[in-house]
Amino acid sequence: MKKVAYMLLGAIIGGAFCVSFAWLIGHFFGPLFNSEEESTRNFKVFLMAFGVSLIAGGIAGNRLAAAKKSSL
Repeated sequence: MKKVAYMLLGAIIGGAFCVSFAWLIGHFFGPLFNSEEESTRNFKVFLMAFGVSLIAGGIAGNRLAAAKKSSL
């Protein structure tokens, strides 16, 4: 059960980093689109990056749980 909790926490943290990074890019560089097509493209890129961040965070949480289990 702890392993699942670590994986979920890692995925949430990974997703939060992705959202924060996207917000910072928008904040410092302004709008990254001029039309509806560009907005749609950027949203698709964000969804892909968010998915990768969730998976990477889940894997990191899984490894952290395994490392904590072996150190006990």
